[in-house]
Amino acid sequence: MAASPFFTAGRSAILPTIANEDEIYTANSLTQTTQWMTLTVGTFLGATVIAFDYKWAFAFNALSFLFSAWAIGNLRAPKGAAFRAEHWDLTEAEVVRPWHEYREGLRYMRSVPLVFAIALLSVGWATGGGAAQILFPLFGEVVFNAGAAGIGVIWGCAGLGLLLGGVLANRFGGRLSFRDYKLLVFVDYIVHGAAYILFTQMRRFELALVFVTLSRSVIAINSIMNYSYLLRVVSNQYRGRVFATMETLTWMMMMMSMMGAGIASMHYSPRTIGAVAGLLSSTTAIFWGWANWTGRLPLPEAAGVDRRVVEVHGDPQV
Repeated sequence: MAASPFFTAGRSAILPTIANEDEIYTANSLTQTTQWMTLTVGTFLGATVIAFDYKWAFAFNALSFLFSAWAIGNLRAPKGAAFRAEHWDLTEAEVVRPWHEYREGLRYMRSVPLVFAIALLSVGWATGGGAAQILFPLFGEVVFNAGAAGIGVIWGCAGLGLLLGGVLANRFGGRLSFRDYKLLVFVDYIVHGAAYILFTQMRRFELALVFVTLSRSVIAINSIMNYSYLLRVVSNQYRGRVFATMETLTWMMMMMSMMGAGIASMHYSPRTIGAVAGLLSSTTAIFWGWANWTGRLPLPEAAGVDRRVVEVHGDPQV
């Protein structure tokens, strides 16, 4: 878990290096959609493997990391490009000062309202999203009495929702104006929270799966759209630090959410905890909507990838 933010932040920041301007939106969509596809396949397979011997699930998981390491080792930067960001804040001896650079990254995020708001979206989602790591096993085992296979099916449907949302975002996301994008974020978080609450209150397992799929699909749409805007407006100098900071803050909040859900599960029912988690994630929409409708989320100048690549329709300034 400690290594996860390094990998995820690096994977996101490296995209403009290995994809050109015409490919960047599709590359971002494919990167996240592929991750969600493997999550979907892995959870369904995991449920099958666990039925024989759960130890094999850990073995397959470990081997998957070796495959990832092999794939990363074969990455090659295009001719004339480099995987390392150019630094302007070095000492006279050209030694990077990590803590100084990290603080510079934080100051940069605070100075660009859209970047700061997108970071807070991830943290706000994690207030309830972390609880899902605790609740999905409880719903599979305790609420629906479906055993280990039920846990795998819930996670698999969640992954299926992420995959569906990724496909929709890739298909239609590039056509949205900036104004439409901001409205979409607001609506998606409302739908996400409502669908998650409905998932926790359903008495039939099949209907619960429908709502957990819907909940994750709208979050996937948001994720791809948010990362696409970050790739457009954040310069190469700060991109790695922005993604690393977002990952760190998100995982910190997820750990707190998981801990809170775990403690609460000793005193309250999973359905009650799930309803609270859905409400917490959904309240993110309130703060985003307030910032948007009070004019606090202007579109920054593109410092990363040219936004004209993805602003197909409408005025890119609105």
